[in-house]
Amino acid sequence: MRTIHRDYSEANGDFNRLVHFLIKAGGVPRSQSTWCLGRIVDWKWALYENKRAYPAFCDQNAHLWFDGFGELAGFAISEGGDAAFHVLTLDGYRFLYEEMLQWVLVNWKDRIPEKGPCFSTEITEHQGWEISILDRYGFHCTDTLYTRRFDLTRELEARTPLEPGFTIVDMKTHPDQRAQAFLRANAFQKKSTLSEEELNNRLKYYNHSIHDPIYHPEIDLCVMAEDGRFVAGAEALINAHCLEADIERVCTHSDFRRRGFARAVSLECMYRLKEIGIRNAYITGYSPAAIALYGSMGHADEFRSFIYETA
Repeated sequence: MRTIHRDYSEANGDFNRLVHFLIKAGGVPRSQSTWCLGRIVDWKWALYENKRAYPAFCDQNAHLWFDGFGELAGFAISEGGDAAFHVLTLDGYRFLYEEMLQWVLVNWKDRIPEKGPCFSTEITEHQGWEISILDRYGFHCTDTLYTRRFDLTRELEARTPLEPGFTIVDMKTHPDQRAQAFLRANAFQKKSTLSEEELNNRLKYYNHSIHDPIYHPEIDLCVMAEDGRFVAGAEALINAHCLEADIERVCTHSDFRRRGFARAVSLECMYRLKEIGIRNAYITGYSPAAIALYGSMGHADEFRSFIYETA
């Protein structure tokens, strides 16, 4: 079957092509990829690790394959501009996987630092054929993660009551970006504090990311203490076309863990998604604590994904 491939081009509207690919694919990426609409949007709009300091970031970190009719059939993408990559195909074009993998190994090999890490990718348990290809190319499994699907058309788990003095707020009615920046710095980067320069940089990046096309401040939630500090948070990234959402950036400040705050804010996300007609919510757990938490919240089903790396 005839195909052509080329680098991603921001100027030629390729971001919309990636978005429409995932919308058109419907449920396929859930079984054939760990990617979703929200993850693609984050790839372009989220400013983690100061990636927007590189104006051509998107152009340099995706490669697209088209079928004989000029329709996007699959793409290879690097989320952080490093040696961690992902290969996505429409279900009928899985035969392209080996060709796409070969392209990545040849064209992105200079991304591997001298002392590692080496190439890595994520693959789901339903991709046995792709796993066999990775095995042949010297990849091996190094970790397992779990994605849980919550059926929002059913009755949800009861909301978790908060301790006195704590409330759940959203970024539409209580847009305290400073408090959220401190929370995420502590939870994700283990920073006890931020300098004024670091804080200002984070707020600059935040002001960019909230203008992404699927951001909903009503479902960007935080648990707030009496003194105004944010102690836990979660955000829903909504794919309205498919009536589904991914609950991301679930976190708790190190001083407030094991008190039910992450569970409470995640469930509140689900209730708010249900109210606006979303039918399915997904949460992926990477750490043992997160996997255990999401597994206790009444999910409808789950699937495993694996991280595969070269030696």
